[in-house]
Formats: sequence, structure tokens, C-alpha cells
Amino acid sequence: MSESMEELGERLSRVLKMVLDTGEAASEAEALEIFARYRVQLVFGPDLSEMAQVALLTAAATALPCLLGGVSYLGPEQPLRARWRGHPDAPAPAGLAATLEAFGVTRASARDPQLPCLVIGRAQAEGFGVRASFDGWTAAVLPLEDEPLAEQGNCAASAVLAGAMAVSEIFQFFRGTQPLACHRRIGWSLWDPAVPWAEAAPGPALTVLPQSAWLVGVGNLGQAYLWTLGLLPYGADPCELVLQDFDRVSLANMSTSLLSREIDMGRRKTRMAADWAEHRGFRTTLIERRFAADFTVASDEPAVALMGVDNPAARRLVEQVGFSRVIEAGLGRGPGDYLGITVHTFPASRPALDCWMDPATMPGDVTPVPFNQAAYQQLLADSGDRCGALRLAGRSIATPFTGAAAGAFVIGELLRLCHGGARVEYTALHLARPLERTVVAGVPWPVSNPGLVAPALPV
Repeated sequence: MSESMEELGERLSRVLKMVLDTGEAASEAEALEIFARYRVQLVFGPDLSEMAQVALLTAAATALPCLLGGVSYLGPEQPLRARWRGHPDAPAPAGLAATLEAFGVTRASARDPQLPCLVIGRAQAEGFGVRASFDGWTAAVLPLEDEPLAEQGNCAASAVLAGAMAVSEIFQFFRGTQPLACHRRIGWSLWDPAVPWAEAAPGPALTVLPQSAWLVGVGNLGQAYLWTLGLLPYGADPCELVLQDFDRVSLANMSTSLLSREIDMGRRKTRMAADWAEHRGFRTTLIERRFAADFTVASDEPAVALMGVDNPAARRLVEQVGFSRVIEAGLGRGPGDYLGITVHTFPASRPALDCWMDPATMPGDVTPVPFNQAAYQQLLADSGDRCGALRLAGRSIATPFTGAAAGAFVIGELLRLCHGGARVEYTALHLARPLERTVVAGVPWPVSNPGLVAPALPV
């Protein structure tokens, strides 16, 4: 039986779709051939710190779905210091190397000069590549010849951001869309986003962590939030999470969502995410229905919402159900803007109702649909299903490293709230053009205790 357009849409990688949309590939097989040329080698030295391992694991997890030629590692075995516990149905990792191999990263015996490398920590490597580094709340990607940053502190969000940004640079180098990729120094301060990263203070050590959060959507963005939350230094005090989603895991999610696995296909995303979170000591409550304005957040439920949906109707309602704080992220959709990230916080000087148009009054989706590209015309000819082929062409492009970076920004905003840092109402950035950013400062949050717990001591 031939595959329907709906079945293909549930299976097709959102990364591979990129070259179908640009016309570089006329079929899924041709797309696979293109991405099979993209490879990277992760290089690290002994005694990586906990946060350096966070950056390394993030780089591995975000590189594997999009650098299909393979991800290898070169580095010595050492204890696993990052707070990674694997998946609930998998054996506990025995060390850092075993953890990388469980992800699907292969061991290398020597540096391959034919591959770009991604260096973590104070290791040295010859050839071409980038260095992912961090210090406190600051994340950076540097040329190989640069010394790493001080790499102090326990802010896992900056380490996640460093790993994701480094993979983004490698990916853009292969795509050929950013001539400066892997040849520049880029970074971001999560503590003081309005200041150039090289001038920003490292920021304080984490002395408190959020006690609870309500995640609306546990797809690409929601799983990125969970990824960073799960790598924060939580100790004996659990974090209470409400996980809200109505969708099921599909094969297409494997290409973008950090926690989705083939074994989870067909499961509710909330239940997959709850298993992962509870394996880390979090407590969860599940809501398996669409987010709407017909419920009210109770006084004993999490007052901080982390929104991770791309539905304008739902985003318009975030201030109407009783949350005291809302942090919301959005991603670009097409071949030219899939590296774009926006972050809103509410309440704000501009209400959510004004940030997104009412779908009932919108003139229709004005996003260009690449239906005339050869791949979609061939699918139409093969299937005769014009509506199905058009819907497939209209699906968004996404990459796991963009989602992971957005997750780091959102959790960074939450951590800054917990530590009394400056408020940012709106951030817009693009991983291809990090200097072209918009940061709108906001008035301090209204007085309210979001709930805090103490972090654990370093591993």
C-alpha cells in the first residue's frame, strides 16, 4: 500500500524538508544524500566539569538529527557529572562515553582532519571547527585558537545555549547560507541580554531554582524547556510540573524534539514527557486537552507558565487564565527564518491580545508555501492528492538546535526572575545574524513568589 500524504507528513523529517522547500532536492532520497554529507567530531579533554558536560550532551543531542553523515567523539572516558539520567526504560549510563554512545555518537580513535570539530572544555584540536564555551550566564562560540571562557558557575541554561549555538554554526557552515559561520566569535548573556556578551558580567551563581512551572505544549519547544530544566542542579526538593498537550508523538518529532524516541511513537506527548521528568525526580500533573480560556489556574497550581505552542489563538489567551507570569517563545518556519527566535514575557506593556492577531480576522496564512518546488509537484503527480501535498508543503521547517537555544533563553528568563535580575519583555534574535537583535526591557515583575527551592551541591 502506498504512503498517503498524511502519513508522509507525520514521518518526514522537518530538517530534510528544508532542501525540498528550497528546491535543492526533488525527493526525500535526494534530501538524505545532501544531509549525509554533514558530519562533525566532538572533541573534549579529561575532567570536564558538570556544565561542560551539559554543553557536550546538548551538542550531541542537537547534532545527531541534522548532521546525518554521523557524529563522532574523541575524548577520554570520565565520570558522568552532568545531571543526565537517560530515559526511564534504558540502563543508567555508566560514564560520559557510554552516555554519548547511548545517544548514537560513535567513538573515534584519532582526530579526522576531514571533519569540522566542535571542541568542549580546554581540549586542543587542529584543523577546522569551533569551540563552545560559557561562563556563568554567558554562552559563546569561538574559533579553535581562542582560549575558552572561564567556564565557572552552575547555570546550565548557558551551557545548553553554548552547545546549541555551536551546532548551529556547524550546520550553517554546511548549508553555505552564512559565510561567517565557524569563522566568528558570537555569544549571548542570559543575565544581561541587552549588553554585548563579551562585556556582560558572568552573573550570580544559582542559589535558588523554580519550584514549579506549567508547560503549555510539550513538542519541540516544550521538550527543549524540559531538557534544560532536567540539567539544572535540582537536589532533594522536587519541581512540580503541569504538562499540557493533546498531541501524540510522531516520527517527524524525532528530527526536532530532544526527548522523543522511536519507542514513543503514538504515545501522548504528555505521558512521554512525564516519564522523562519523573525519572529525574520531578512531580507531574497532565492535562491532555487544548489550551483555552475556559479554565482558571487554581491557587495551589503553578503560577508560572512556559508557553511552547505555535497557535496564535492559544498565545493570545495566556493572560486570561490566571497565571502570574508567562514566558513564551516562538520559532521561525521557513528556509530563511528557521534560525529565528522570539521570546515574550507577560504581563507586559503590550498585552498578548495585541501581540497576535485574532485568527477570525486574519486574512489567511501569508507564509509562502513552496508548492511549486519539484518535490511537491512530484508528490502531487504520484498521489493525485492536491490538498495533502499542499498541506505537506505548508508544514514548518525546524531544527533541534534552534529549539534548544530557544529553551535556554526561556529557562534563562525564568532563572533571572528567580534571582531578581532585570526583566526583558521581548527578545528577537536570529542565530545566523546574532548582532541583529532586539531586546526590549520591561518594568520589574509585580511582587509575587513563584516558588523557589535550593539547588544541590556540585557533582
